[in-house]
Amino acid sequence: MDTNNTTTTCNNDSQQAIAKLLNMQQRYDKNLGTTLPSRLRVLSIEGSDPIGGAGTMADMKAFTAQGVFGYAAMTSILAQNTQGVTDIVNVEPSFLLAQLKAVSDDADIDAMKIGMLGTPELVDTVRKWLEALLQDYEARGKRRPTVVLDPVMYAKSGDSLLTAEAEAALTTLIPLADIITPNAMELAALDAMSHETKLDSDSAHDKTAGNKPSDTTISPDMPAKTKHHVPVPHAPKSYEDMEQLATSVAIHFGVAVYAKGGALALNGSAECTDILAVPASYGETGTNNTTTTDQPTGPVSKQPAVSVTVTRVEGAAVRTRNVHGTGDTLSSTLAALRPQCDDWIETAKRAKSWMTGAIAAADNLHVGHGHGPVDFTWQHSPTGLSFTEDYWRRTAEIRERIATMPFLEHMLDGTLPLDDFSFYLHQDDIYLTDYTSLLALASSRAADPHERAFFADAASYGLEEGLTFHRQWYREHGFSTERAPMSETTAAYLGHEHRFTDTGSYSALVAVLMPCYWVYSVVGQEMQAQVRERRLDLGHHPYGLWIGMYADPGFASRTLEELRICDRLAADSSMADYHRMMDAALGSTEHEYRFFNQALTRHSR
Repeated sequence: MDTNNTTTTCNNDSQQAIAKLLNMQQRYDKNLGTTLPSRLRVLSIEGSDPIGGAGTMADMKAFTAQGVFGYAAMTSILAQNTQGVTDIVNVEPSFLLAQLKAVSDDADIDAMKIGMLGTPELVDTVRKWLEALLQDYEARGKRRPTVVLDPVMYAKSGDSLLTAEAEAALTTLIPLADIITPNAMELAALDAMSHETKLDSDSAHDKTAGNKPSDTTISPDMPAKTKHHVPVPHAPKSYEDMEQLATSVAIHFGVAVYAKGGALALNGSAECTDILAVPASYGETGTNNTTTTDQPTGPVSKQPAVSVTVTRVEGAAVRTRNVHGTGDTLSSTLAALRPQCDDWIETAKRAKSWMTGAIAAADNLHVGHGHGPVDFTWQHSPTGLSFTEDYWRRTAEIRERIATMPFLEHMLDGTLPLDDFSFYLHQDDIYLTDYTSLLALASSRAADPHERAFFADAASYGLEEGLTFHRQWYREHGFSTERAPMSETTAAYLGHEHRFTDTGSYSALVAVLMPCYWVYSVVGQEMQAQVRERRLDLGHHPYGLWIGMYADPGFASRTLEELRICDRLAADSSMADYHRMMDAALGSTEHEYRFFNQALTRHSR
């Protein structure tokens, strides 16, 4: 075993954890000076579905399920149920534009999902409106809305839903999107169209060079309706095929691709895997189960992407015939979640997890006699913000008090009396002994094996590392290691933690423990920044070991994992459970301030 390589990998992972934690905090901080709405606002540009499982109706339900507020502009009115479509009326382009402007002229848009556009004229209307909207947002310094495009071209059966002219028009929208969500047949079609564009470009080049074009040469300047329509190849037969096609499409169009693999799951596999391909120019990197594919030779992309990060988004296959509207629901869920997440990988995994649950609950709905819809209400989201961002916003005032408190300022500049720090450490001995027992309890309550291992390791690490440091400091500075009496402040903090622990709720227990991680990590990183700025020598600093311990990349990594678990539990919780988690975390944060402060305020009692 190469221990050097292992150590290097661990160090790199820890450094990445610090960077990710700081980036997350900076992203949250950007919104602190603004008045954010209680919900993100997401627009659906779609056709209707009177049975309620697809189109605009599905989008509105998916938006609500993810805690966002939905707008809608209808592109077509369908007579549709679980057994099929019997009639369709496309709205006039001028009326679609009137709907779009009614929304954008009056309200802010954080994200949008674009679905069924049945005619080239409707595509053109949306494209021109979107171009103007994005230019306006950029000119006004507003955050660009996330654009999710569901390229509705082929039904699950493989039947074509658009004319060749409409397909060609649809590709003009793709460069404006952040991500597209094709099914297997649509993915193959887009790849074929990208190669057709390459052939068009090559033929035009030959013509300019004096070569006589063949009878099948197509000029890029010709109207779309006169272009040759390349027959759609067979849909991909394996996930490897999907990865290759998704990479090719992502490179050509310069857009992230979420390729839906439901068609491949019908072969009896216990897994249902989707493929996410993100161009490197997006600045997003892969995590587990990702591979980076070098850019192939081929069509020129709209962005200078040199590679594509490919992630397999895995999930369990659900055996059900009730999958009406799953494509619409997946794309609208991505639109609702992306502004809440750090990157497309996190977004895709959250969307996949939610979709799997919605599909699994579909059989109990009993809607219609054909392919029924999924259950949008299988799980409720209490807010459009992640738990950690909601917490970060609510604790801005407390965190400011902690950052500027004399105890920490005097510790940093080395003027804090050793007696005061000794008092703090003795109370921390008492607190840490109890805190680590609660970490062990969290391990016993965790259903997820990874979380069980995380909390068990955290309990062992906290007790060993924390108390070992305390003993070392006592000996080096001539203080007794004997246990001191518990202060009222320490007792109040432990009492707060046990009130939430005694409810028996795993999520409340995790939330009440979280601030001890995050507050100490923030304090450690801020002190470390000051150490670098002031060029302090921690090796000869009376509190250098303490500062180094909480600025350590390994501690940041543990903090990040604790935050991830909090967000997962909050996303799965009921409204009552969410508020219980938040009350637990907010209370612990206030107690953290008092716990630090008691070393100085005890003199005035």
